[in-house]
Amino acid sequence: MGVELDVVLIRGAPGAGKSTLGRRLRKVLTAAAVVEVDDLRAMLTQVDWTSRCHHDQALAGAFALVGGFLRAGLRPIVLIDTLSRSRHAQVRAWLEREEHRYHSISLWVEPSTLRTRLEQRESGFREWEPSAVLNAEVLDTRWPHETLIDVSALGPDAVAELVLRHLTAVPREQGVGS
Repeated sequence: MGVELDVVLIRGAPGAGKSTLGRRLRKVLTAAAVVEVDDLRAMLTQVDWTSRCHHDQALAGAFALVGGFLRAGLRPIVLIDTLSRSRHAQVRAWLEREEHRYHSISLWVEPSTLRTRLEQRESGFREWEPSAVLNAEVLDTRWPHETLIDVSALGPDAVAELVLRHLTAVPREQGVGS
């Protein structure tokens, strides 16, 4: 796949399809890596899933992992997290400071569809109110180097195809810190 980026951020509320998208991208990208911040959080002993501190520690680990993969010659590195407004700004600042080429893919879901998805989840985060807040943030907050995708009526394969189309169209110089 011709993705000319160092890092791809995948963000969205729980239930938006970030992990599913990550699994699809693993199958089609070559010489790339997919890093899920929740996988790193799960490695913490006695993890508290509501702890901002634990989330920040996992995000710091993700930065180190992304940097290591890039130094090893892998590209793009797909970083998956909910990335609230403040965390997205923190990640973008790090990427720009390191002069990494990046693009954000923000997944939004129509609220009633999101609620249904959360209710049907067998595992993972299922709480409606925080998910609704994150979902609204995705819709309401636009960032440079970002593509917003309404995934409400799309299946996983259609989402992956759309994301890949967007990523292969991103100009090579986009996202380089100034």
